[in-house]
Amino acid sequence: MNSRYLTAASLLVLLAACESAEITQPPVQYKATQKLGEKGVSSFTARTYLSKGGDRKELSGVPCKFVAPGFHATFVPPALVSPPDMGPRTPAGSITCTYEDASKLEIMKPVNKTVQQIEQSAAAAGAGAGLIGVIVTGISASTQKSRRDARLDIYGYNDVSVTFKH
Repeated sequence: MNSRYLTAASLLVLLAACESAEITQPPVQYKATQKLGEKGVSSFTARTYLSKGGDRKELSGVPCKFVAPGFHATFVPPALVSPPDMGPRTPAGSITCTYEDASKLEIMKPVNKTVQQIEQSAAAAGAGAGLIGVIVTGISASTQKSRRDARLDIYGYNDVSVTFKH
């Protein structure tokens, strides 16, 4: 059997096992505790899971709090959280979730989402194109990054999964 097909079949099985719960609540807005000088908002998805043996199940209704210098947000995953975009001044933060008297902390580092999107698009375009594709998409991404107006870049946080082990 062709290993490419085996890999694709394995991927489909993994994706089916990792089905995510639908987010039904509106985006959770941050609350400022000081003047931030934000230029907008970004967003990330927060989810909680329970890992037991080899199984991983998504949890709903777990109270969580996202905290960073100058702002915070309280929510119940699965949720779309909308923190402020403060450009390159966007601070690191943390999410703390509590499930059955256990608390779990995840550190959230800010990322330049504009640059991240350029790099992801280039990687997707070059996937499967071999060495020449990697070189061409690398040059394309580098050109896009150098020609953009960095003042318009969006800063935020990547999606997060908080996993409790049982």
